[in-house]
Order: sequence, then C-alpha cells, then structure tokens
Amino acid sequence: MSGPEVEISEGKIRGKVCKTYNGVQFYTFKGIPYAKPPIGDLRFSMPQPPEPWDGVRDGTKECNICPQFDKATATFVGDEDCLYLNVYAPLTSNEGKKLPVMVFFHGGGFIFGHGTDDSAHGPDFLIEKEVVIVSLNYRLGILGFLSLDRKEAPGNMGLRDQMLALKWVQKNISQFGGDPKNVTIFGISAGGASVEYLLLSPLTKGLFHKAIAQSGSSLLHWAQNGKVKELAATIPLLKKKVIKDDDQLLKYLKEMPVKELIETSMLAIGTDNSRGGIHFGFVPTVEKSGDWEQFISKSTYEMLSKGEFAKVPFMSGFCTREGLLVLPACPSKLDNLVTEKSFISHLPFDYDDTDKHELEIKLKATYLEGEKTHKDDDYYAIDFFTDVDFLGGIYVATTLIAKNNAPVYFYEFAYDGCLNYLKKKLNIEREGACHGDDGGYLIKCDLFKDENILGKDKLVRDRMVAMWTNFAKYGDPTPKIDNLITTKWEPVGDNQMAYLVVDDKLTMKNKPYPKRTKLYEELYKTFNSF
Repeated sequence: MSGPEVEISEGKIRGKVCKTYNGVQFYTFKGIPYAKPPIGDLRFSMPQPPEPWDGVRDGTKECNICPQFDKATATFVGDEDCLYLNVYAPLTSNEGKKLPVMVFFHGGGFIFGHGTDDSAHGPDFLIEKEVVIVSLNYRLGILGFLSLDRKEAPGNMGLRDQMLALKWVQKNISQFGGDPKNVTIFGISAGGASVEYLLLSPLTKGLFHKAIAQSGSSLLHWAQNGKVKELAATIPLLKKKVIKDDDQLLKYLKEMPVKELIETSMLAIGTDNSRGGIHFGFVPTVEKSGDWEQFISKSTYEMLSKGEFAKVPFMSGFCTREGLLVLPACPSKLDNLVTEKSFISHLPFDYDDTDKHELEIKLKATYLEGEKTHKDDDYYAIDFFTDVDFLGGIYVATTLIAKNNAPVYFYEFAYDGCLNYLKKKLNIEREGACHGDDGGYLIKCDLFKDENILGKDKLVRDRMVAMWTNFAKYGDPTPKIDNLITTKWEPVGDNQMAYLVVDDKLTMKNKPYPKRTKLYEELYKTFNSF
C-alpha cells in the first residue's frame, strides 16, 4: 500500500496518516461499510453485503454507532445505519510482506458500546507491533438479537454482522497490507463471548485462524437467553397494545420508531427477573431449526464438550475480581446477598427444588467457609459474582476447548494499576482487578494520558501488548524469554490447567481457585442450562 487511498471490492476509500504517542505513523481508514444499512424492511434481518460506490469515499470521519441507551446521559443515541468498520495499518517498509491481522469485537453486554471511536478504542499500542487492526460496530440489543424463530428475525443478527465483517476482511484486508491467512479475533466481555460464538458456529469456517476471548464465554448466563421471544412479547404490553401472534409482533416491532423501540426494550429488560449479577436480555440464543442457516443450533456446552468448534490456537482469561462490576451495575443484588447470604437465590442455573438444599450447602461452604481472598467485608459476595457472572463459565469453556484443541493458553489478570479500565471509568475504589480492567493495557483510551504511564504500569502494558501481538503472529504469546517477557507462558496440558498470572510479575500456576472452579465444573455438567 503506497498511500492513504485504497481500492477495495466496493470502491475507493481515502484515509489519513496518524501518529502514536511514541511517534510511530500509521494509516487510518474509518467508516468503511461492510454491510447494507439494516434499515426499513432489513431491520432484524440477516446482514446483506454492502453496495459499491462511485468516486472516492472519505474514510477520515467517525461513523454512526448502533442504536442504544446511553447510561452516562440516560438518553437514546445512535443510528440504525451503523454497520461500519475501521482499518488501522502500519506504514511498513517490508514491501510485499503481508502483516498479521487482529479483529476487535467490543464489549457492552450485547446492548451497549461501539467499536469505531478512537477515543475509547485506539489501536496505538498494538499498531506499533506491526499488525493490522480492524474494529467494528455490530447490531445491539433487540435490533441485534430479536429471535422469533423465523428467517425474517432468526436471532443472533449481531453475531452474523461480525461474521460478515470477517468475510469483508478475507476479501479486502490484503489491500491494506494485511494477511487474510493470519487473522486473529479478540474481544472483551460480550466481545469475548462473541469470539467463542464465532469459534462454535459452523458458518464461520476459515474466516479466522486464532482467537482470544477475554472475560467472556458463550456459557455465561448473561451471554445467552432461550426466552428472547417471550421478552420481546412484553414490549407491546408495555405500550398497552394487544398482539395476537408472532406475525403481528414482528410487524409491530419493525414499524416502531427506533428510539421508542430501544427505550421500550430497555424497560422490558428491567422487568425481567434474572438471577446472577448482570443481565442484558436481548443477547445470543440457540436458534430453532427452520428455512435458514442457523448460526448456533444447539447447546454451546454440548458443542464444547464434543469438540464441535474451530480448532485454532486459543487464548482466554479473566480478571481476579470480575465481580466488582456489580457495585455500579446492580448494587441491590450485592446488598441482598450480603444481608441474606442466600447464594441459591442468585444462582442462574435451571435446578429442581430437590437440588436446592444440597446446592445451598455447597455454595455456603465454598464462599463462607473457604479462603478469605480480600480484606473487604463482602469479599465472599464479590467472589460469588466473579464466578457466577464470569470465571465459572470461562473456566469450564476453556477446559472443554483444551480437551479437544491445542494450543490453549489461559490467564488471570491480577494487576491493579493506573490503566485498570473499568475501575477508573466507573470510580470503583476497591482493591484488585475488576472486569474489563485488562483492556486498558491493550487498547488506547483517552481516559488515560500517555505521558503519565510510567514504571510498573508501563511494564505491564508493554508485556500485555507484546504477548497479545506475539500470539497473533505466531500462535504463541511468549516465543522467547527476554528482559520484558520473563516467564514462558505454558499452554494448558492434558492433566493440568496451567495458567499465567499477569501482575507486576509474570507467574505460572496450576488451576485457579480450585474449590470454586470445581464447583462450576459440577454445576455446568449437571445443569448446563439457565
């Protein structure tokens, strides 16, 4: 690529040259359409390939974000015409050499967030390691995940958007200096769960070659919902509208103004009595059979157990205190658990009343009689929500993937520093690494000022960036040991759950929190549904 103008399959696009804090230049191409706008009759439908354009498209401006409720301002934001991606490419002097590609899927519980705003998802740290970065928007909430068991609203449209973006990468990324034969997908939270869904879907074969799932899994109760249709049916009720069947429901939801649709869907989610900590309602689902290709058609636990997924190098991990997220997200659930100490009432698994007493005994023994992990008085409640919302499903999914695939790398992010993303963003003043905190050490965010990143914070960031980009390049996060990478990250073995603890030092350990993770292995094996 000789300059900031590129011709792809749909037309020409002009980008711009940007510079990292360290003075490294790179190309930026923003707002590239990878699908037709999902508007009008295409609302709730599977994404369609983009239309070509004439002339040179301006790739220097921010694109629309997908419609959603903005928690910070308590208002509706976004536009249905939102299926765009950004490409960031190094100015490489290695003419003819194609670079590894890393495709990022943003988090936000499948109902919040965006992936195309550089102020929150800057590529600066990763781009300095000679990789091409792609970030994108995908449909969220009811627009991305309405499931009415029909081709016009099959469910998992947001995941299908991601798949179409990966097809776009295969078709076009070589024009930006990227190697379509070396694509790594990665994401945090809902982005991490998305990575696992993409790993599991039979429709994504050959679209990527490595995968990194951070703090997310298809097994987590908030990342799947078998009752999306029932949830959608409450929307007209909230508007005092009587709907007789699914045909009428689809027509009603298609014709509703998007602002009203998003606001009412959020009210519907709020009326849904969920267990666990966090809950988002309109999320991925197992699709019923019909006259369309199902993205996911059976239990993800079953697929993981049977090895029915893409066999590519895989990395996954969690943050030590994921459960700190409940402090801003659902404080009443935390208060209730601390007051009542009834763990069973927050357990999302679909258990029988006959199991209830024995389960409560196990839960209390695990959390009240186990190791005191932190000095907070409510440490056991934070541990429980860490496990039920994140670690339990992530650990079980990773063990199942490792039984049928190699190499698999597992990590615990334990560092508590000035770049811990969610703690800083949400002003969580507790010790330990919260959910999403590792993202601040990989992705540049204007929340933090580069000139203040020194000492251990810079060391941890440099290590994280090196290990993630090494994995993208070689399928091995620590191909060599040096002054920066001081420990060999061993993959999960046949009989041991080896994992890397990322703190101010790198340390290999075996099987995290054994009593807690063993409990969730038993829970998923016994119930494996919510």
